[in-house]
Amino acid sequence: MTRIGFVLPPDVKNHSPFRNHPLTQFHLATILEDRLGGAVECRFIDLRGVRQECVRQYIPECDGYFYTIMSPEFPAVESVARVIRELYPKALHVAGGPHVNLFPEASQEVFDAVVVGEGDHLVLDIVKDIRGKTLRPLYKPAAAVDINEFPYPRRHYLPKPAVVDTGLMAGEHASLPATSVLFSRGCPFKCHFCANVTLGPTRYRSPANIESEITYLKESFGVRGLAVKDDNGIPLDKRVAAPYLETLARCGIKWRGQSRGNGIGEDMVRLAQQSGCTDLGIGIESVSQKVLDAINKKLDLDEAQKYIELLHKYGIGARVHLIVGLPGEPDDIVEQTIAFIRSARPSSVLLSLFCPIPGSYISQHPEAFGMQLLVKDLADLRSVFARFDPDEEPYALFRYDDVTPQGKGMPVSTIIENYMAIQAYCRENNLVF
Repeated sequence: MTRIGFVLPPDVKNHSPFRNHPLTQFHLATILEDRLGGAVECRFIDLRGVRQECVRQYIPECDGYFYTIMSPEFPAVESVARVIRELYPKALHVAGGPHVNLFPEASQEVFDAVVVGEGDHLVLDIVKDIRGKTLRPLYKPAAAVDINEFPYPRRHYLPKPAVVDTGLMAGEHASLPATSVLFSRGCPFKCHFCANVTLGPTRYRSPANIESEITYLKESFGVRGLAVKDDNGIPLDKRVAAPYLETLARCGIKWRGQSRGNGIGEDMVRLAQQSGCTDLGIGIESVSQKVLDAINKKLDLDEAQKYIELLHKYGIGARVHLIVGLPGEPDDIVEQTIAFIRSARPSSVLLSLFCPIPGSYISQHPEAFGMQLLVKDLADLRSVFARFDPDEEPYALFRYDDVTPQGKGMPVSTIIENYMAIQAYCRENNLVF
């Protein structure tokens, strides 16, 4: 039997409750068990909330260790891999995920093999190659994956408290036992600040597949709420959205997710409410239309405000996502933002300080925005500060030239002052979730 350890990287901030469930790892482990049966044993090495100096006490011996890596996690994952190599020098290490897709050559210096692209089929080849001692340094898929070819991801790899918890839902539903789910893959938009650029075309799982997973989560884990992690929780295509939302309605469960701020009609909002939707995160990003145009957001602010009013009409909370420090911000961005919040009346606000995420258009073309990048350590990549603690000091990983293609460059000190002023307003008005 081949033992595969799925390593969930240490993150002392991702707990109470766990907000980032290992959805990719659940999916890959399920594929291995379904296709290889008793020839493979999948173990989840859950280091979430574990301090780096305690990691070695949580590592069982395996033949191979798999990592799915976001850029901010890379330094911690690299450190964990070094510890495992010391403990079990014969084991092989395989990595994939957004960071590896962006930096495959650098990743090959750390891991025995890397996966560039979707790993649904490749994970089977990799395990067979580990068993046959023929592991290759690079694996790439031949084509985009049909995600309905695979069963829903099972979760028995972790104890129940690590799968379902309270606090994932908002407001009056916060006490519901809930977990995270992912029902689609890909995003049709190309916002310049986003690094979600390697997932291929947008694909939704079938209604039958979705219903099977929800039934499983309810019966096996007592789940009553879902945090839907899809980029677009309400599909923009009505032909996809209607059966998708009708499926959620049949399942009789509450859910929250994300949604575009335009392009969704009242009929789909009504159906979302009937399906159990409690609140939706709306990526407004900036209340300046000039800024939205500069970052290729493809969003009209007037349409977004009308959409938020529609959500109010049907009793769906609107969680507004905003970013401070984007290219071309006006001097009165604080006043404009607070005025927008007062007018839109969101249930909560997620305020971020702009962070140049590797792989995003802005990070690849900073000169187009009169920007200089100051990222020295991937572990410093962070966008949310002072959310609950007013004394927490933000830092910026960029600075603007005095004159940029979008106009006068704003000093970093002013950007941070603006961020803290808006965050203080959100805290004082109980808009932080």
